[in-house]
Amino acid sequence: MATNTLNQTLYNSLKELGLSELEINLYTVSLSLGPVPIKKIAESMGISRPNVYKVIKNLESHGLVQFSDRAKYTRTFMVESPTTIIDKLRQKKEKISVLDNDFIYQLPDLLAQYHQGETPTKIKVMKGRDQYIKVFNQSLEEAKDEIQYFGSADDFINFISWGNELNWMRKRIKKGIFMKILVFREQISNDLKGKDVVERRETRFLKEVDHFHSSFMLFSNKVIIFQPKAPLAIFIEDQFIVEMLKGIFNKMWGISE
Repeated sequence: MATNTLNQTLYNSLKELGLSELEINLYTVSLSLGPVPIKKIAESMGISRPNVYKVIKNLESHGLVQFSDRAKYTRTFMVESPTTIIDKLRQKKEKISVLDNDFIYQLPDLLAQYHQGETPTKIKVMKGRDQYIKVFNQSLEEAKDEIQYFGSADDFINFISWGNELNWMRKRIKKGIFMKILVFREQISNDLKGKDVVERRETRFLKEVDHFHSSFMLFSNKVIIFQPKAPLAIFIEDQFIVEMLKGIFNKMWGISE
């Protein structure tokens, strides 16, 4: 591996651990010099010894410093082995993973406290099947007690596949999220209706509505509009648009079969 690539990898790793430019420079210099007196480090870096001691103190807080056992002013200094860096990166990754899981678990409650007011509407357009399925799966991270689905179940499931639908359904059931679906009476929707109780869902059928292929799904203060023919998914975060669509859904729900 080229020296420049090695240095860049080391720099990126130390930066990820929160080291400053001066701390990274000292670590890199010490790594190549090995165990040396502080005076030698200062000369190599072109800074005063008091400043070197300050940087070393900061490196100590990161657990990246070693001193010899000799008397304070004659002992040599060196940094910890690069293996220490990978250990610390892994520890950080584990901590972030725990925080990520905890945050996702609390996200629905945090969103329930969030009021958009006059802040700008957020709209994202996802194109292609992969993005379509990705935004569908992400809905479970933010949904809390209930998800409402309106449109064609057959078009939607035939597009994403039964495998993806069943995987999403298992996660939804595990999270205890109930679902209301208001759909056309078709083969797949009839099958869903027969399993409503065990799959924590209530299925009702649209009446006197011409068939269309698209659908939308409501959760928290968001809506995803699915269009499987393009294909694309439109993600909208706007409490007023969601309130409007919920009003339409609830009205149609009340007069459905």
